[in-house]
Amino acid sequence: MSKKLPTKISDYETPVPFEETFKWPGGGRSITFTAKSYMKWAKAALPIMKTVKACHHSKAKEHGIPVGDEFIFYVRPLPIFTMERGMFGFGELRPTRSGLGVWRGTTEATARFDDVVNIPILASKGLTPWMSLTPNECFTLRGMTRRAKGNVAVAGLGLGWSCRKILERKQVKHLTVVEENLDVINVFGESLKADFGDRITFVNGDAYEFDWLPFDVSLWDIWRGYGDASDDDEFIKIRQLIEDHNKVCIGWGQGVWSQSQSYSF
Repeated sequence: MSKKLPTKISDYETPVPFEETFKWPGGGRSITFTAKSYMKWAKAALPIMKTVKACHHSKAKEHGIPVGDEFIFYVRPLPIFTMERGMFGFGELRPTRSGLGVWRGTTEATARFDDVVNIPILASKGLTPWMSLTPNECFTLRGMTRRAKGNVAVAGLGLGWSCRKILERKQVKHLTVVEENLDVINVFGESLKADFGDRITFVNGDAYEFDWLPFDVSLWDIWRGYGDASDDDEFIKIRQLIEDHNKVCIGWGQGVWSQSQSYSF
């Protein structure tokens, strides 16, 4: 008979509110956020998740939203605890705190929650996660967002939440989003167009073939792994051309060694 999972975190942990401007205390590598604050932020950043019933991945095709023939968008609960065995999968099943990986610069850390949270996920039709909205996504992209001003262009729409954050900046006059998947534009661009109107333009095309020179700031987020920008020779050439014209160009994780995973859920 399996053991019953605990329903609350230990008393010695003090959850803190999740905020985009969150700063890690000292050298700690683990933090617990209040689930309520994170869910409030996530629903504001990604309104489409309010329309999707949270479910286990086995029910994703039933409750999720198809994104063309390639992807499916669904919302998956992250429990406070899971039952896991010891090291290397051996030993007795024990309750273990659930957590999500986070990069603190080049240091690995873990973000946890004091209650169940629902994580929005864009997965392949085989249900392999392609991207998600987690604390790691927020923390690794917020530096790019703060550089956005004037006439801005973004490579890769993704779930659309980072574009929303860019458009919320008063310093941004207009945003052009270059996305190669038209279905992604149709699903995740709809609320952005409704909320920001003529301040956003979508281009269905290849970022590597797009003319970036007319823009003040170019922000790229098209790679699966954090730091993969540093290994993309074609992007590096484009970035150099943009910088030679005294414009700003930044890739997700630029300058960080390439990681094997993006810390998606």
